[in-house]
Amino acid sequence: MRTSKWREPIFALLFLLLSVLLIGLLSLALRPVRTDYGAVWGPYLAEPRDSLDYLYLGSSYAYCDVDPVVLYDRTGLTGYVLAGPEQTLSQTYWYLREALKTQDPALVVLEGSALAFQQYQSYTQVNVGYMPAGLNQLGAIFTAAEPELRTGLLFPLYFYHGRWKELTPSEAAAALLPAGTDTLKGYTPVSGVFDQIADGPFPREGLPEDIYAENLSWLAKIAGLCAQKDIPLALVFHPTYSQLPADFRARAAADAACLDISFFDWTEAGADMGIVPTQHYYDPGHLNQEGASVFSAWLGDFLTEELDLVPRAQEPDNTAAWSQAVQNRRK
Repeated sequence: MRTSKWREPIFALLFLLLSVLLIGLLSLALRPVRTDYGAVWGPYLAEPRDSLDYLYLGSSYAYCDVDPVVLYDRTGLTGYVLAGPEQTLSQTYWYLREALKTQDPALVVLEGSALAFQQYQSYTQVNVGYMPAGLNQLGAIFTAAEPELRTGLLFPLYFYHGRWKELTPSEAAAALLPAGTDTLKGYTPVSGVFDQIADGPFPREGLPEDIYAENLSWLAKIAGLCAQKDIPLALVFHPTYSQLPADFRARAAADAACLDISFFDWTEAGADMGIVPTQHYYDPGHLNQEGASVFSAWLGDFLTEELDLVPRAQEPDNTAAWSQAVQNRRK
């Protein structure tokens, strides 16, 4: 009698667990594998634990402009660009919380264009949807994502169920198997030069006061998290031909100082770095591959000479992997 009494609840529980597992596997299999253009969590989590000297966060300005392999070749510093397309500061906060679960960098660099973003930008599904499942992703879903996207972010099958007709076995295997390390280290190279770049620089508009204040509150959370972990935080504006107003950047510098954040405005410093607009800009906001190499080499010198960042000791296998990445890049 006792066995019979519990048989149905046990079978119901097993059915529920199997259903959840199946839905989870289908969601992972149908979601496109992401290895470039930001939100590259799989390769990031494959990096050896506590092996990165710096972590670079931000928007596409970060993952198009910063090549960690060029920087490593110049200085021996290991790093990763864990950015996302049009990534807001609220999303960046949850990214940093998740990223620090496996890495203990000596420096966090935050590319600052998100200070001028709206509350929600165009790529929430990508930026939040590709985060590892857990409390930090849930935090991002409910504080950094549009309400109308939350169903699909909580249940990815809602977004991707229509891909079953085009899914191949190799794509499914790549989605389900653990990701390996990536020689790009979060960087995405782009080629070409914007045709009208010689007409720049191109001015951008500032933000309404309430949106800037909200962004500043998330910057304060990021600064607080770094302080809690005893990790220096640097806020930077990249050399760009799509330029925020000088008064906006001056205000950002003052607000960063109030939050005890190091601030560096390189918006108009491209010429001093060796960046030639008619050769090195993919578009007014992003450097092309050649421009990224110039900027990354300069950045390596800045991190070591101005911020006194020193390469940490690495395991031989990881040193060999970075050296191989350098050889691949040189080719």
